Amino acid sequence: MDRLEDALREALRREAPPQGFAERVVARNAVLGKKGTWDVLRGWLAPGPAKWAAAAALAIVLLAGIQHTSELRRRARGEAARDQVLTALRITAVKLEQARAKVEKTVRIEALVPGEAGAQLKPSDSF
Repeated sequence: MDRLEDALREALRREAPPQGFAERVVARNAVLGKKGTWDVLRGWLAPGPAKWAAAAALAIVLLAGIQHTSELRRRARGEAARDQVLTALRITAVKLEQARAKVEKTVRIEALVPGEAGAQLKPSDSF
């Protein structure tokens, strides 16, 4: 363990900075500090493969989101149409059952009451 600790101490010991280091840092900071907003923006907009790849990825994500939203809306409209059709079929089934019951009732009444052959229904007997 002592060798490892000694190696770490040697690698991490303090060293004096090279001659002129502080002056170079101050000079570079002064140059970078003079950049205006447009300079910074131009730097961001400068062409580069990583920036184009990021822009393409963003465009793909946006288009996929728009497509997904469109698909969800289309599906919702389809489900609403299906619900309307099912409601219409239920109403039709009820009305057909009511009509069948009236016809059956009329046939039974005509079978019980002797009358003319081919007797007509009265307007008051409508469905």
